[in-house]
Amino acid sequence: MGGHAVRVAVICSWIVQFTAQAEDPSRRAGDADWARGLCSRSYVDAYTGTARSFERHLPLSVLERCKKQTPSKGSWIWEGRNWCWEAVKRRACYGHHSWQDAQRMAAEDKEAPRLEDLLLPALQDAERCDVPKLGASLEPDPPSQGLLLPEREDRVQDEQKYVNYQIEAHEAEFWFQRHVAVYVLNLPTATDRWSRISRRLEELQIHAVRVPGIDLSGPGAIQQAQEEGLVPLQWNFSAAKQNMVRLLQNSSEAAARRYLDNYGRGTVGCAAAHLRAMWQAASNAHRLEKPLALILEDDVMLEDDFKLKLRRLLRTEAPCDWEVISLRSQCPYGVCVSPHLTRVQPDANEPEEMCRHGVNYGFYAMVYRADSLISIANKLHQRIWDEARPGCLANDVALASLAEEVVYYAVPSSQAVCRVFSGEPDRNLTGHLGALRNHASLAFFFLLLMPDPSRLGEPVTATVHTTTAATVTAFKSCLFRFISLLSLLKRRACELCAVASQVPGFLDHGDGFGSATRQTAAA
Repeated sequence: MGGHAVRVAVICSWIVQFTAQAEDPSRRAGDADWARGLCSRSYVDAYTGTARSFERHLPLSVLERCKKQTPSKGSWIWEGRNWCWEAVKRRACYGHHSWQDAQRMAAEDKEAPRLEDLLLPALQDAERCDVPKLGASLEPDPPSQGLLLPEREDRVQDEQKYVNYQIEAHEAEFWFQRHVAVYVLNLPTATDRWSRISRRLEELQIHAVRVPGIDLSGPGAIQQAQEEGLVPLQWNFSAAKQNMVRLLQNSSEAAARRYLDNYGRGTVGCAAAHLRAMWQAASNAHRLEKPLALILEDDVMLEDDFKLKLRRLLRTEAPCDWEVISLRSQCPYGVCVSPHLTRVQPDANEPEEMCRHGVNYGFYAMVYRADSLISIANKLHQRIWDEARPGCLANDVALASLAEEVVYYAVPSSQAVCRVFSGEPDRNLTGHLGALRNHASLAFFFLLLMPDPSRLGEPVTATVHTTTAATVTAFKSCLFRFISLLSLLKRRACELCAVASQVPGFLDHGDGFGSATRQTAAA
């Protein structure tokens, strides 16, 4: 009887536990999101957004030396600042350096401890994600079809790998169109930027909504933004600047002026524009029935494999509790939770009244859950327009300081060295060739699934096997030669453009013969 009672008790407890899990709405939502490819089931409950300071873990002698160190010229000074940490942040935030590279450069200038002696742990488990090569392109090279062929087994593996990539890339296309709404922030006067990014998005077959940026330089512009609800009616820019002067009273006049210039009307306009985009995306979410919103700034250029990278990131790495992900975050502070993601944490080494300034720079490309947009926008709105903390006027700094209230993840910008997002190359030619190559590989995939024409009247069963081995081999050989040729043409075209851009007049944009001809014709 005793053993029977134990078994009954175990079964009952299991039923109660299963019922509780089934009734847990957050778990049900997580399962639904996982099924749609919006998150991974790798829960990371140990990683939170709690503000973190590493100063108490530093040796007392090092901490005293760092706080007594002479600030670099033009630094923003407040009481108790760690100047070793400031020197490392300055290098990491204004470049694409990993934290270790930034500390190494600061140490060479005698502004921080050597890595061999002491690591300033800005990013915990940094070796897991703060690695530039992790941003490399996912696209494999087409299988070689030259005279010197590799072993047959290796060639077959390369062909299969390439076909699998193409299949996954087209799955990502379908997933992206179904789940992601895209918005681009762009000033109405910045038509050249809009032309560039819209052309690039068209190449990637991404439809985007243009959200007008906000220029607050004109008279009455702030009042107009207040009437729209983007800036609170009671918010006073002059009062915020006075508080900033008070907080920077120990800084030099030039440094204080530079800080005020950085946090001038341009910063206010940028913050208001992002809030506008967030509220617009939230209002469109129900109509579009897309669970994700991607908000881009107009100077971002997405890579060829962007859709696939985003889908992989969410499906295999993003915990189901995420609310917002920055796809390019400079000087990310927090902890690496996967090869491409950090859990953002406020930098408690800096005072709260300075908005924990400043880590996780950049709002270049932000992915939001549509059902979290209103909550995030309201919290961000309240934090940005806090006159007592004018350092929060920068929306990226403000969101990083909110990481205790918002579940915020970020991709380190050190991976951008490998062109997760690139600069501003001209992609007209390479984009068309890349699209043609993708279409050719997709056609090859469907050719493998075509039934034998002589048996079209029969039931369609096991269509792959009806194609003869000889036909499949011929198709594969011919098509992969074609794909390899396109890839070669693409590389040669890029090399030609790079060389031609250095030759005046070669592309009719210098002082060469083409320009002279136009001037003569005009005369």
